Amino acid sequence: MLKLNKFTENYERVFMRAPKVLAKREPQVHDLSLSSYDRQQATFVVASKYIELGYLHYWLENFNEVKPNLKKAAPYAFLRGFDDELKTHNNDWTIQEDLNMCLLFGNDSTTNKLIDLTTNFKTSSIINQACYLYDHLLLQIGTGQTLIQADIDAAINQAKNTKDKDVLQYILPLIEAINALVSNDKTLWQTSINKAIAWHADECKFGDYKEMAEGFMCLNALTMAKLGKTMRGWICETDSLYLPLFLID
Repeated sequence: MLKLNKFTENYERVFMRAPKVLAKREPQVHDLSLSSYDRQQATFVVASKYIELGYLHYWLENFNEVKPNLKKAAPYAFLRGFDDELKTHNNDWTIQEDLNMCLLFGNDSTTNKLIDLTTNFKTSSIINQACYLYDHLLLQIGTGQTLIQADIDAAINQAKNTKDKDVLQYILPLIEAINALVSNDKTLWQTSINKAIAWHADECKFGDYKEMAEGFMCLNALTMAKLGKTMRGWICETDSLYLPLFLID
């Protein structure tokens, strides 16, 4: 069992119940005879359950079971995060799990849906403008679109001028990683990933992630590592349990 944070869970019970939950809920997502609310709730449960299974298998070091579950989660993560009818409340911070799940583990169909979303990307609320701008940049670069340098610079400036330490220590390095990918600066890319992982590790020890399964992986940094590999052929050298690079092989 990996020592990632202080999370505890009766994982045997989760594994025992999961097949029954998924067998009941997955058909409900696509059952048009149900109300939008019921389908929305089913979507949330299915996406969350597959993600939970992926995280738990990673925690338990069942590494062969991690990626299959996260790949199953990806299409439901898209529906949970972005579908006009089935999406649930997501702000500029919480939307990132769904977006990264799609970019890391989605298929071509999911990517195409994200591309169609680019011109109409919205969150239910905005906590920090720099974070919102980062989400836009992540969506664009993750789907292979050309970024405008002025947009990157605007996001960097917005992040630098904030008083939010989480934005300064986490979102700013992620924006800088995107800038590095565009400008072909491998050193900045690697340094930015290291900074993002350092923030994430601190959150797992002392912050919001210290008792949450969501803290097991830094999905944003993992997406940056994947983009570096696919766009530039760069191999990330960050050694951290929060960055399971085997998932992007």
